[in-house]
Amino acid sequence: MAEENLKVAVRVRPFNQREKDAKSKLIVSMAGNQTIISHPQTKEEKKYAYDYSYWSHDSFKTESNGYFSADNPKYADQKRVFNDLGLGVLKNAWEGFNASLFAYGQTGSGKSYSVVGYGPNKGIVPMVCEDIFNKAEPLKSSGKTIEVTFSMLEIYSEVVRDLLNPSGNRKSGLTIREDPKIGFFPQGLTKKLVGTYPDITKLMDEGTANRTIAATNMNATSSRAHTIVTVNLVQKYKNEAGKEMAKSSMINLVDLAGSERADATGATGDRLKEGAAINLSLTSLGNVISALADNSAGKNVKVPYRDSVLTKLLMNALGGNSKTIMIAAISPADINYDESVSTLRYADRAKQIKTKAIVNEDPTEKLIKDLREENAKLKKMLESGGKIDPALLQQFTNTNQGGDQKVNDDVLQKQLEENEKAMKEMQQSYEEKLAQAKATAGISDRAVIMEKAKKTPHLSNINMDPSLSGTIKLLLEGEGKKTIGLPGNSDISLNGIGILNEHGIITNTANKFTIERLNDSKILRNGKLLSSPAELVHLDRLVFGASQYYMFIDPSKATPKDINYTFEMAQDEIAKASGLISSDKQANMSQEQIQCQAELIDLLPAIEEANAISIALDKKTVFSALPVSASARGEYDGKIKAYVCVKNFSTGLEWLWNKNKFLDRKADMTELYMDFMDDGVINKDKFKTKNGQGSNAVQVSYDPFYESPDTPTQIGTAMVFGKTLPYLLPNKTEAKILDLKSKEAGIINIEVVPCGANGKPLNEKEAAPVITDPKIDLLNKPLSFMIKIGASKINNPIYEDIYCVFQMYKDNIIHKTDTIKGTSTPDFKFSKNFTFEVTQEMLDFLLNQCLYIQIFGEQKHPKPEQINNKITTKEFFEREKIDSQKNLIGKISTTVDPETEKLREELKLSKIQQSRLEQSIANVNKLIQLSGGSSIGSIYVQSIILATNEQEVNRILSDYVKNKDKPQAQNVPAPVNNNNPNNPTFVIHLDKNNKRRDENSALSLLFVVIFFIIAFFGCVTADVEGGVVGGRRRRELREQKREVLSSNVIPELDVIPQTNTSKRCMAMGKGIFC
Repeated sequence: MAEENLKVAVRVRPFNQREKDAKSKLIVSMAGNQTIISHPQTKEEKKYAYDYSYWSHDSFKTESNGYFSADNPKYADQKRVFNDLGLGVLKNAWEGFNASLFAYGQTGSGKSYSVVGYGPNKGIVPMVCEDIFNKAEPLKSSGKTIEVTFSMLEIYSEVVRDLLNPSGNRKSGLTIREDPKIGFFPQGLTKKLVGTYPDITKLMDEGTANRTIAATNMNATSSRAHTIVTVNLVQKYKNEAGKEMAKSSMINLVDLAGSERADATGATGDRLKEGAAINLSLTSLGNVISALADNSAGKNVKVPYRDSVLTKLLMNALGGNSKTIMIAAISPADINYDESVSTLRYADRAKQIKTKAIVNEDPTEKLIKDLREENAKLKKMLESGGKIDPALLQQFTNTNQGGDQKVNDDVLQKQLEENEKAMKEMQQSYEEKLAQAKATAGISDRAVIMEKAKKTPHLSNINMDPSLSGTIKLLLEGEGKKTIGLPGNSDISLNGIGILNEHGIITNTANKFTIERLNDSKILRNGKLLSSPAELVHLDRLVFGASQYYMFIDPSKATPKDINYTFEMAQDEIAKASGLISSDKQANMSQEQIQCQAELIDLLPAIEEANAISIALDKKTVFSALPVSASARGEYDGKIKAYVCVKNFSTGLEWLWNKNKFLDRKADMTELYMDFMDDGVINKDKFKTKNGQGSNAVQVSYDPFYESPDTPTQIGTAMVFGKTLPYLLPNKTEAKILDLKSKEAGIINIEVVPCGANGKPLNEKEAAPVITDPKIDLLNKPLSFMIKIGASKINNPIYEDIYCVFQMYKDNIIHKTDTIKGTSTPDFKFSKNFTFEVTQEMLDFLLNQCLYIQIFGEQKHPKPEQINNKITTKEFFEREKIDSQKNLIGKISTTVDPETEKLREELKLSKIQQSRLEQSIANVNKLIQLSGGSSIGSIYVQSIILATNEQEVNRILSDYVKNKDKPQAQNVPAPVNNNNPNNPTFVIHLDKNNKRRDENSALSLLFVVIFFIIAFFGCVTADVEGGVVGGRRRRELREQKREVLSSNVIPELDVIPQTNTSKRCMAMGKGIFC
């Protein structure tokens, strides 16, 4: 039993229409088995090597039958993918190994296309099934008997549904049990014996249709469900000794839910991840893959298979007796960079997993013997009256979805019956079993309906998953009226949110069909609300209730050029009719905004469903979509994301949920609604969550519409720039707090204060403007500063228990103030010291970006007398005119505008520098007046320039008066900040041979010094080594010298550099300032 690595393939699809509309750029390339993805902004490349890298983005042509074939050897068509992956699965199966293939990737990345395919472009599943029977025929002639059984299930919200028997266990789903030999399995799953490939095709169509109906009726998004097709292949033959043998293989073909559901829930409150996973199965699958990869690397990590239904059922495929292939599907577009990188990392981790597959080959009599022995144990347990041997108990453990274990008579009896059935089937001949299967199959109603739909006008469903579109046909046979509504008295039955008992009528008069709505129901035709009866035209798009999408098909009017309307096209049509999108608007939008707009439009059906459920159950809650920028979320990088605003109008409380949290809650709302529709009551105990930890944890109920007032809510975001910091200047600002709707929510005092090495704030003297160019003075040196958060005022008094959080750029640590309770005017009195080495990236951040401070608080729950229960949810919606998508989406903006604040900070810095420049000029003027025209030691000039307070100026002037008549070597006072190696030292001489010195020399010297100061503050610099200026710069200095000398006003000066190191220099006269 040799180990082998799980094989991994990556496939990239063409641009979809949304990506084309957003003018997306291609960021994926492939070279051999390597997949390369480039960051949209930085262009940084990430490279991953897999077993296969499939380029299916372009270089293809469309054949006359609609098949996409290669127009270039680079293109990987469906046949090539099948030859590499599908044939490998089949080869393993024929050899008696269990084989598995699962597809992973974000919604819309092309998973289903690879696994199932569309139309003539058949995917791996149908081609595997077809090839089984192609290879089975020659084997039969050699005396082998080939038995094939087919099953199909779906996992949605941790419930397993049998897609070949949808009526069974609709609510609770199938129970997952564990067998000590075969592992976990869904008890009672329908397994159909099939004799030909068309038999499998019919079952796949039936399962797909049932999946579609379930998704439509439950309003469940198909991208949130996992589909598992299992083909059991049994080869029976006699060995050389004449003993009958059975070689069996289980082929699992898995189409996983959209991987974006596995993302962390985002930054809310103190930014900790929520305890509940958005999609438990995918999250658990990631944990299992990570643990298996660690074990393959030599670690000893417990693999959490039992954490979800999906990982239980994939236990053998991932870490047990199976040869497994994973295909990861990615988008080629820059707007999906994050999701694509996440998928590639996931696949890279998965390829490290090793599995150990064995051939499943046993004598038939041994299998029957084992079943008989197991049944004997089961009977013994049933007869024990509850006294069960622990050893036997271990073999018949029942594991349900919640992880509880129990053994009772019903469970044991069911297991006994299943074993008896298995023994009977083993003893039957293949021909007997096949005849029995055909006798019970009959002709399905679905097959009759699909045949009639070829000639009869009908409504055909449109689904988010293209493979599910067109699987439901509602026939419009005969003349007269057909009522549309809930099952019972309706001719055309629709189930789902927002569907009324009497929803609408379709009338056929001489093959002219008209549609009208009843009882203020919701029916959209081609994106617009139906206001009066309208004639239906071939390919008209219809929406009933919250999200039942159909298209009117008249086969007599059909042509080969008919548009194949997709769910996305129908959604965009509604958005355009509502005024949400238009070509004019999109022309003025950034690519990021167009992408967010598409995300918001995709979210709207779920929001409308949630609102419809709220109305039906009178939950006093309104949902709407809101675009939120990275800056509003307190993030330095990232794109605009779609959030959902949740408001309880009776209490006035409001929350913001990220998309994944909302979709998770919406799934629970749907189940609550469906239970209400079935039983007429709301089951308050429907959903349980753990309250507490460990053995003290108890199950408590929760309402998916409800959010506790104790949940921290983001009040808003404030920003402060650090632009003054690189100049060692403080910045004290009263910053606005802007909420996520761009409205002012309050103010807060924030300071950024430069500090010395001891962590204490620099005083005015120490913070003198010696930093003329931060790129030279600060780069690769430590910078210490302090963040202070002081008094604030929150406009809405509903908030209390307020605190702030922030994160320094490129720092993973979350900094949090104390929580100030019981007031909407908290004074945080917070200070925190930071020291960073100034890299170029850090300097760019300080000069060009800002620090985001997020303010959170808890909302005060109103008193009972303040709660408004006088109005129903339906009345509120009617009063507020919340009746269209246009009213359910917020304005797309960046929420917080850093550029405006950046300009303000630049102005503030300029004012500070200008003020210090004016003061320095005034101080130098005082010094020159005292000189009486005499030469001034340059150290006094430097000191007087750098002085920043009157006391320091007076000390320098006093010292100069005492020493001005002494030799120059002695008239040098201790310079200001002379321990700073960055400060230049100046020696300035009036040229004694200058013939132009006169009574204006003092004034002339002032002019020179002013020129020097302006250059000093303005960073007019040039690099020299030991006072030598070369090349073009030297010629420029000579030109400046000629201009100065020709003015007959300014005396010539020699400026001598005092060190041999590089200095900042400015030419003047004969020399240079350094």
